[in-house]
Amino acid sequence: MSVNRRRLLETAVLVVGLAGLAIVVARSADDVREQVLPSLGALAVACPLALVSIVASGRAWLTLFRDLLDDRGSRRRFEATYYLSQLTKYVPAGGVVQAASQVGLARATGVPLGRVALAFPVSVIGTVAAGATLGAGVALAGELTGWARALALVGLATPILLHRGLMASVLRFAHRFVRRVPAPDRLPSQRSIVTYYGWALLSIGATSGAYAVLLRSLSGEASPVIVFFATALSWTLGFLALPLPAGIGVREAVLVAAVPGVPAALVLAASLAHRLLALGAELVAVLGSKVAARGKDPAEPPAPQGAARTPLARP
Repeated sequence: MSVNRRRLLETAVLVVGLAGLAIVVARSADDVREQVLPSLGALAVACPLALVSIVASGRAWLTLFRDLLDDRGSRRRFEATYYLSQLTKYVPAGGVVQAASQVGLARATGVPLGRVALAFPVSVIGTVAAGATLGAGVALAGELTGWARALALVGLATPILLHRGLMASVLRFAHRFVRRVPAPDRLPSQRSIVTYYGWALLSIGATSGAYAVLLRSLSGEASPVIVFFATALSWTLGFLALPLPAGIGVREAVLVAAVPGVPAALVLAASLAHRLLALGAELVAVLGSKVAARGKDPAEPPAPQGAARTPLARP
């Protein structure tokens, strides 16, 4: 894709993303006037955690393509497209639009379509595995029933899904019925998949820590440790709720159920503050990555290392 077309795509995604942000901020402004927000000290601690979360998720996505991006400039441009795509999850049909923009912008940097087509589901599996692993800690909550604890502990087994051989077997089976399913040889390496999982743990852990700090400043009735694990679980379930903008509603409902000792109003107030901090962190990441990539944009994006110079057939 030419630089002009890529910039046009990025501009379109930015406009759509900012429109979604404007809607969320406008709605949140009304909620802010009705809620007691966390203390300034809590906000000061949660703010850098929110930034760590978005940067770690960007590095996780980049990890799946490092073998194709052979210089710092191309990696910076690629990572910048990820942060830009995150703004679109706030529009209606949130996760669906965000997934489409993430894949489209990654492809626009010159990465082969076959790799992007496989890397995205790998990223979903890695993210869910990381969130489920951390969310398993909810089993420590004494208020939960026995079956709920057992269900939460299943999350400890989800890293099995990261086995590249297992993924390849699933792809080969699917290819028998759907010829357009990409060949498994385009899967990221096992090391890249495991590294993605590590970055995802950091990302979800940081966002969970930020929420625990915010809720702690509003109520001392819930254990910060349990809130941390409950946030990881709620974030993961919200992540899977693709049609909802940023999983709004699902995450709050799970948190209210997982920390019954805290009034729902305080859970929602902490969620509101957390959402606004996440919005701010994403905007900082978008602007920061653009500044970092400035001057690194050649007339045409170079073909990634190992990629074919001729157009690739659509898998």
